[in-house]
Amino acid sequence: MFSVNQKVIESLIKLLTKFIERKPGTLSAKNRSYAELVHYYYEIIRYWNKINFILKRKLKFTNESHVSNSYAIAKYLIAIYRIVWEKEYAVKVGNELNFVSDEINLIKPLEFFSWEQALIGKKEIERLSLEIAIPTFSINKLASVMDLETIRANIKVMDGKEGNDILFFRYNDLIVEKNQQDSLDFILKDLEEQGINVKRDKHYSKVFYTQVNNKKKILMNRLYKEGKLVIQDKASFAVTHVLDPQANELICDMCAAPGIKTSVIAQLSQNKAKVIANDFSKKRLSVTRQLLRKLNVLNTNLMNSDGIRLPVRFTNFFDKILFDAPCSGSGTFSTNPELKWRQNEGFLHQNLVLQEKLLKSAINLLKPSGILVYSTCSLYPEEGEMQVLKILDHFKPMELPKWFSPSYKIDHQYISGTGRLFPATHQTKGFFIAKFKKK
Repeated sequence: MFSVNQKVIESLIKLLTKFIERKPGTLSAKNRSYAELVHYYYEIIRYWNKINFILKRKLKFTNESHVSNSYAIAKYLIAIYRIVWEKEYAVKVGNELNFVSDEINLIKPLEFFSWEQALIGKKEIERLSLEIAIPTFSINKLASVMDLETIRANIKVMDGKEGNDILFFRYNDLIVEKNQQDSLDFILKDLEEQGINVKRDKHYSKVFYTQVNNKKKILMNRLYKEGKLVIQDKASFAVTHVLDPQANELICDMCAAPGIKTSVIAQLSQNKAKVIANDFSKKRLSVTRQLLRKLNVLNTNLMNSDGIRLPVRFTNFFDKILFDAPCSGSGTFSTNPELKWRQNEGFLHQNLVLQEKLLKSAINLLKPSGILVYSTCSLYPEEGEMQVLKILDHFKPMELPKWFSPSYKIDHQYISGTGRLFPATHQTKGFFIAKFKKK
C-alpha cells in the first residue's frame, strides 16, 4: 500500500476535470515530466467507461445526483481507480482526496466491488465493452470484419495485458559515425550492458525491440539523445519501407508531422531522395523540423499547407507519395487512450471526408506509373478498404510483404495491393497499408 503525492493528486484532478469538460490541452510538456501523474492520468482515461460504470451504477451518481460539478466527479474517479484497481483502503484514499466522513462512507463499499457480479445480465456487446474498456461504437464497427474474440485479443495486446508490451526502435545510420564505438554492434552491446535485453526484428535489419518497461533507459541513453536510436513502431517503419524510396526520386510525405516516417524515407534512400514533407499544422511542423535536424535528415523541404490544395505548379509532379492519413486512431489505443472516447459516427465521418479529399489530391499530384502508399493507423474498414475501393480505377495494385495479413474482404473478395498489421498477430499498432501504381 502506498500514498500518492499531494501535488500529483491536485494536478490529476485538474487534468481529469478538463477531460470531463472536453477542454483541449490536457497533458502539457511540464505535466509529462511527472511520471506518476502521467501514469494515473492515462490509466484512468484508459479505463474511462469502466470507472464511470462504477460511478453511476455502484455509487449511484447520475446527472441529477448531488455531485454535479466536474471537479468533484474527478475526485471520485480517482477514488474508484485507487480502490478497485489498486486495492487501496477507502479511508486512506478518502483522506488523500480530502473527503469528509459522508464521502468516505460512500466509497467504502468499493473495497468489495466484483466485476463478475457487476456484469451479470449484461448483453454481449456491453459486457465486452466493459471487459476490455473500449466503446461499444468501436466493437460494432469491428464486428463486421472480425469476431468478438479477435476483437478482444487485439485490444488486450494494445493494452499490454498479454505480455506483448513490446517497444520497437530503429538504428539511424544517417549520422556520420565519429568513431568505431558508434557502430551498430557497439550500440547493441551498450544497451545490453545497461540491462536492456534487445532483439533484432526478423523482417528489418535495423529495427529492434525490447520490453516497454525499458523505454526510460533508452530515452536516457546517450545514443538516443544523439539521434542514433529512434523509437518507432514496426508498423510505422513498415509503411515507409513499402514505399521503397530511391535516390533522386521526388517524394511527397503528404501529412508528415511529426516527421518519423519522413526520416525513414531519408534513411532508406541515404539522404539521396528529394523529399517534400507537408503538414497542415505549423506547430507540428516545427516539431518535425527539430526531429529531422537531430536525425541528420537532408534533401528534405518542409511545407506548411493544406494537402488538399498542395501549392505546387504542376499536376503529375511526384514519383512517389506517402499518404499516412489522419484517422480515428483505432489501431493505437495503447498510446492514445484519449482517442478511445472520441470514437463516434461524427468523428469517423470527419476523418473519412478528409481522407477522401486528400486521396483525390494525391492522384492528381502523382506521375503516371508513380507509386502511392496509403496507410492509416485504424482497424476500421471504412478508413482502409472502403476508401481505396473509390480510387482503384486510377491504379494497379503492387505487391506487399508476405508477412502482412490480408486486408478485410469486401463483398467476399480481398483487394489486391492492400494488407493489414494487427496487434494480436504482429505485436505492432493496428495499421492498414496499400501500395498502388498510377495507370
